[in-house]
Amino acid sequence: MSDQNILEEVKRTLEIEDTDLDSQLTDFIKRTTQQLNVRLGFLEAVPDVLSYIVVECTIKRFNRKGNEGMNSYGQEGETINYGKLLDEFQDDIDAWKSKEEAKKNVSPRKGVARFI
Repeated sequence: MSDQNILEEVKRTLEIEDTDLDSQLTDFIKRTTQQLNVRLGFLEAVPDVLSYIVVECTIKRFNRKGNEGMNSYGQEGETINYGKLLDEFQDDIDAWKSKEEAKKNVSPRKGVARFI
């Protein structure tokens, strides 16, 4: 999924209709993509099947704006706990990596040829 498609999906989810925040959201998308690429083994691009992680983390990062560096935030009886953005998706990342590793370890099938 392209960064533009991710941006559009993030904006739809956050109900943002103008372009005022596009630069900031694009920066969040870029950083999240880079972090995910590192966790995936220094890939050049996020596989399409995992692009939802970039969308979800960008939304979380946007909602955390103003509370950077905080582990939690509380106000009037409401408490919000912040974890590391990608930690929630570690099981998905591990599953993808396992699947990719399994693809590498598949040995070619040996067939039988018969001549009549």
